[in-house]
Amino acid sequence: MKRVFIVAVPDEVELQGKILGCPVIFSGVGKINAAMAAWNAFSQGYDEIINIGSCGSLYHKSGDVLEVGQVFQDIDATPLIEYGEVPFEANSKQIVLNTKTNVTCFTTDYFYDESQIEKYSNNYLDMIKNCSIFDMECYAIAKVCKRFQIKFSSYKWVSDDGDASSWKENCKIGFNKVKEILK
Repeated sequence: MKRVFIVAVPDEVELQGKILGCPVIFSGVGKINAAMAAWNAFSQGYDEIINIGSCGSLYHKSGDVLEVGQVFQDIDATPLIEYGEVPFEANSKQIVLNTKTNVTCFTTDYFYDESQIEKYSNNYLDMIKNCSIFDMECYAIAKVCKRFQIKFSSYKWVSDDGDASSWKENCKIGFNKVKEILK
């Protein structure tokens, strides 16, 4: 297998261009950037993508590393279809990555900040509360991998609960734990 890591930003992995001997593609933040990075990996012939990086959680403590089992997105095409589903596309509510873990990830292009709670929709807040973790890239990468039959897994470390003041320190802790898990 030709494996590559996709990471949002270099600061998450101490600016390393290789992890465990495999190249890293830095996607940038958000779903569009993540989808472009996954397409780039596919175009270069990679047949396995591992997404690692920081995430938020209301339930897990900073530094915890979790393997994503299912991933959801924040698309809102109501009233055409239920929140989180893509119109005219079957089975678009979630993507199952690994049935052996019950960790759910909500991928959104909105940074969750409890001090700005009034700006979020009720559907968004329900997903933040009902999913184990939330990030800004996983669903987009998973969708590209599903479409082009690329093996995909995602390991996220909790960096915050909506307060990013210790983000860098928590990334260092999480990255070191992920490397140990993936060895």
